[in-house]
Amino acid sequence: MPLQVTLIYHGSDNITNIQIIPIESSPYIVYPNDQQYYLSVMIPNQQYTFTFIGNITPNIPLGVYNFYLQIIYTLDNQVYTQTITVQIPIMGYVQLYLTSQVNGIVFPGEEDVPITLTIYNTGTTPASDVTLFLNSTYPLQFITKTVNVPLIQAGSFTSVQVIANVYNNATIGTYRIPLTALVYGSYYSLNMSITINSNQTIGGKILTPNILLSSGADQKGVPVTLNIIYNGPVPVESYNMQIFLPNGFTNETNGNIIYVEGGSLQPYQEFDISFNVNINNVSLGSYLFPIKIVWNTIEGEGVLVSVVQYLTFTITLMGQPNLEIFVNPIVLYAGSVNNVTLIIQNVGTGNVYNLSLSISSQFSILNALPRIPILKHNQSIKIPIEIYVPPNAEGEPAQLVVTINYLNSLYQSSMYQQELGFYVSQLNAPSIPIIITLNPSIIQPGTFSSANLILTNTLNTTLYNISIVISSPIYSNTSAYDISYLMPGKTYIIPLTLFSQVSGQYSISVLLTYYENNIQRQEQLSLPIYVMQINTPIIPILINFNSSTLLTGEIQHTTLIIYNTLNEPLYNITISLSTQGQIYLNMTTITISLLRPLQKIVIPVEIYTDSSGIVTISATISYYQSGQQRETQEIVNTLAAGSVEIVITGVSSVPSVAVRGGIVSITATIYNFGTGPANGLTVTVLPPKGIEVIGENTYYVGNLGSDTSSTFTFAFRILNFTKAGTYIIPVEYTYTNDIGQVLHSYSNISLTVLNSSSVFNFSSFRHSNAFSSRIILYIILGIITIVIVAIIVIFIRRRGGNE
Repeated sequence: MPLQVTLIYHGSDNITNIQIIPIESSPYIVYPNDQQYYLSVMIPNQQYTFTFIGNITPNIPLGVYNFYLQIIYTLDNQVYTQTITVQIPIMGYVQLYLTSQVNGIVFPGEEDVPITLTIYNTGTTPASDVTLFLNSTYPLQFITKTVNVPLIQAGSFTSVQVIANVYNNATIGTYRIPLTALVYGSYYSLNMSITINSNQTIGGKILTPNILLSSGADQKGVPVTLNIIYNGPVPVESYNMQIFLPNGFTNETNGNIIYVEGGSLQPYQEFDISFNVNINNVSLGSYLFPIKIVWNTIEGEGVLVSVVQYLTFTITLMGQPNLEIFVNPIVLYAGSVNNVTLIIQNVGTGNVYNLSLSISSQFSILNALPRIPILKHNQSIKIPIEIYVPPNAEGEPAQLVVTINYLNSLYQSSMYQQELGFYVSQLNAPSIPIIITLNPSIIQPGTFSSANLILTNTLNTTLYNISIVISSPIYSNTSAYDISYLMPGKTYIIPLTLFSQVSGQYSISVLLTYYENNIQRQEQLSLPIYVMQINTPIIPILINFNSSTLLTGEIQHTTLIIYNTLNEPLYNITISLSTQGQIYLNMTTITISLLRPLQKIVIPVEIYTDSSGIVTISATISYYQSGQQRETQEIVNTLAAGSVEIVITGVSSVPSVAVRGGIVSITATIYNFGTGPANGLTVTVLPPKGIEVIGENTYYVGNLGSDTSSTFTFAFRILNFTKAGTYIIPVEYTYTNDIGQVLHSYSNISLTVLNSSSVFNFSSFRHSNAFSSRIILYIILGIITIVIVAIIVIFIRRRGGNE
C-alpha cells in the first residue's frame, strides 16, 4: 500500500546530502525494506513529497499510529541525525470477491479458452498491486500462473482476461475453481465458476417437412415456404443453404439449385425460407428435396466454425381441381316426372374428395342424391335426378342451383355452386301434326351458341315437302330450311347458331308449310329462347388456409387467405370465426375495411389442435356490396396430423469387433418422440462401398406409436479390400402418419472398422469439437507403445543385473 509523506524544512540555511530512511515499526511495515530517498539540498520553507510502499499489519484496530523517518543531513560541514514522527490513520479495509464469464459454450477438450475474471473490492480502502494466483484445478489448466492487477478502488472492480485449456476427460457440470489473491501482504481466498457442456449438435429442423401444393405440371414461379427452427446450443452468426431440385423442377433461371443466405439466429429461433420453383412436365405425387445447410457459429474460444447439416423435405403435387356441371336434357315437360342426368366433370389437375350435393329448385326433386367419395382429375360422373314439373309450369323457364361441398386436393373444405337453366316445353295439341322444340332454350350472352330445332311427326302418315321459315329477334344463322319428307313418329333436327349480346327472353317464330295426303297445310309456332348468364359461381368471398398439414399438440403459425371473387369492391367486411371440437384459434374476429376486385389478403393466425384429421372452422361473413349489406357463411377446413420424430437411442453389435473379411450384426434401438404414430414403418439401409448387406436391405418394424420404442437389425459383410476407418451408413425410415400420408425421415449409423475392434455411434450431425474414433485409436496405440517400451527397459535392466 503506498504511503505519501510531505516534509517541510523550517531551517534558515540550506542543508545538503540529505538521506531519508524509514524506520520499521507497526502498523506500517515498509516493503521492501531498502526504500530510501537521497536529496542533494533542501531549501528553507520548501515542501518535499516522498512515497513509500509497505503493508499494514493485519487485524490491527482502527486508529492513528506513528510512522518514523530518520533524516541524516549536513549543515556547516557537520553531519546531523533527526527522527521525524508521521501520524498514519488506519480507517478502512480491503474485501475481495470474484466472478467469471466465458463467451459462448465450453466443451471438453477445448484449448485457449478466454475467461474474463472480474475482481470486486467491497472494502473501504483501495487495493493496490494485487497478485492473483491461478491454480490449475480440474477441469481447467491455466496458461499463466499469476496475474497482476495494479489497483482496485474501494467499491469498484477491475476485469482481467486469462487463457485456459479444458481437460479432455472433463465431464458435464459446473465447477468451482479456487484462486488466491495477495494484497498488502495478506492472502484472500477467491472462487470462480465455469460450466462444461456436452458436445451438443449444432443444427436445425424443418418444421414443415411435408408440403402439399395445389399445383401440377407446367406451372412457373410456384411459391414454396419452409418453416425451420435452429435448435443449436450457441447463436449462429450466419447460414448458407443450398436446395437441390429433383428432376422436373428448376429455379427461376432454369437451374437445379436454389441458394439462400441468412443472418444471425438465436438458439431455438424459428425462421421462414421462401422461394419459387418452376414445375415442368411431371406427374402428380411426392418429390424429395435435399438441403445442405452451413451453420457459421462462434465457439467458446471465439473461433468461427462452420458446421454442415443435410436435411430433406417433401413436396407433394396435389394438382388444382376445376369442377364443371352439365345437364341433359335441358327441356322439361309439364305434368310429369322428368329424368335428367347431371354430368359433373373435374377438368383440373387435382382430385377432389367427399363430394356432397344439394339442389334447390322451384320444382320437386324426388330422388336422394348420392355422396361421391372421390372425383379424380379428368374424370366425370353421371348422376340421375328425377324432377317433377307441375302442369301449370308449361312454357316457363326453370332454374336448378347445384351446390357441391367437397375437400379439394389439399383436403381443404371448398364449395362450388352453379346455376343450370331449363325450359318447360309447351305441349302442342294432338291435332297439330308436327311438334317443334328448341334445345337448348337457354344460351349465354355474348357468345355464339349451338341449338337444335327439333321437328317430330306425330301423325301416322308421312309428310312431304316441308318448308320451314324462321323469324328471330336475335341472330340466327338459318332463316329457311326445306325437308323432302318426314316419316311417322320420326324426328328431324335442324342445327342453328344463335347469338345475343343482351340478356332477356325472346320468341322465335317458326312457320311450317307441308303436304299431308296431297293437301297443303300450314302451321305457325312461337318458341321462347332465354339469354342468361349460367355456370357462374356465386360465392363472393373465399377463405382458405395457406398451410400444409398442421401438427397436433403444438401451436401452429399459419395464415388465412381471404379472396374477393367478384369484379367489384366489397366494404366493411367482418368475419366471425368459430371452431369445432378441441381447437384453439387466437383470432375470432377479422375486420377489413376494403377488398378490391379479385384482391387477396393474408391474415396471420395461430391454431392449436390435439386431434388428428380435418380441422374445421366456421366463418360468418358480413359485408357491403354496392351499398347493400349482405351476409354469407363458409366452412374452412385443413388437415392435422401427429408429428413423428424417430431417433436412434442405442446401437449394439455381434460380435463386438468388426474386421475386414468378417461379418457383423448391428441392432439399433429407435424411439418415436413425436405426438403421432409411424404406421407400417420400414427401415432401409444403403451401406457405402466396401460394406454389403447380407439379405434384404429393408427391415419391417410395423407400427411405432408415440413415445414407444422398437428395434431393427441388419447383418453386414466387411469386404477384404475395405480400408480401416469410419463409414457412414445412411438409414431411411418410410411410414404413414395417422392421416395416411406417406412420409420419410433419415438418420445415420457410423461403423468404424479396425483390425481388432469396432466402434458404433449414431448421430444426425457431427459437432466440430466432438472426439472422433480416430483420436481414440491414436490414444490406444500410444498407450500400447508406452507399455511395450517399459517392458523392454525392465528386461534390459534385469539382464544387466544378472551379468
